[in-house]
Amino acid sequence: MLNRIVLKGRLTKDVELRKSNEGNAIANFDLAVDNPRKEADGTRGTSFFPVKVFGASAENLAKFVKKGSAVAVDGSIQQRNFMRKDGTKGSSYEIYADSVEFLDAKPIEAPSPEEVGLTPDEEVQVAEAVNENPAPKFDAYTGKPLTQKSKKA
Repeated sequence: MLNRIVLKGRLTKDVELRKSNEGNAIANFDLAVDNPRKEADGTRGTSFFPVKVFGASAENLAKFVKKGSAVAVDGSIQQRNFMRKDGTKGSSYEIYADSVEFLDAKPIEAPSPEEVGLTPDEEVQVAEAVNENPAPKFDAYTGKPLTQKSKKA
């Protein structure tokens, strides 16, 4: 049998981090995921999934993501049965994540020339060197540098 689920969505609230009795980190968050099919009125609904993450992944998640962050979750779905106060049976579902990938790009802020300690002349030299030798482009799938193919005449 197979119990595997992959979801991509956004956190509906900040991650709640706690420790188990054994001292292991546990992170809880809710994930909003757009439904694949449109409703009769042409809109797409949204499903909300409770997600649990354990260990070092839970601690990293609490450090680096917040409400609104986009993540991809790979894990399994777990059913929990319980008895309500009125005596009726109930059940709930949670996603137990094996891995969580952060999908939001963290902006990189370059230091100003003054912060680095460049003189105005050195700043011009750096700018000229960058323009003469632009950073290589990489293939998104292989990670290898792209080479420019020569055009045949």
